[in-house]
Amino acid sequence: MMHEQGHPPHNAALLIAVADTQLVFRDIPLADPVPTGRQIIEASGGRPADEYIVLQWLPNGELKELNLDDTIDIRASGIERFIVEKSATTYRFEVDGKRNEWPSPKITREALLAVADQDPAKFSVWQELRDQADKEILSGHPADLSPDGLERFYTVMTHTTEGVL
Repeated sequence: MMHEQGHPPHNAALLIAVADTQLVFRDIPLADPVPTGRQIIEASGGRPADEYIVLQWLPNGELKELNLDDTIDIRASGIERFIVEKSATTYRFEVDGKRNEWPSPKITREALLAVADQDPAKFSVWQELRDQADKEILSGHPADLSPDGLERFYTVMTHTTEGVL
């Protein structure tokens, strides 16, 4: 049942999707329609909350850190995916020109392609390196985000079916 503004009643649990850095999402019910970062961490099982980082996965594909006391209205469409990871810091990276944060010093090919919204069956992902040839990020061999500076990645279509009969 929806209220006149299209929001569920206040006593109904809202579902958010929460994943770790492997991006396996699970649904978590929240009673508060405007939870804090701390409430999202604790609802996903992260305790003590101050040892965890929560990233909101925005509808445009960007990842944005929510501080423990930041609130987010999860009734709005597209505001229901989060990454929660035990970590003390975030690491900045850029993929296909979009800057993001990640709660781990390592990031997988699959996570990079998901953030870039590219099909893993059709795209490869490469790390732009400063003093050597760019490096393809392969499954099972995560990229390192810990060096100083912004790590940059780009995606490339691996094959096309154009012109194939």
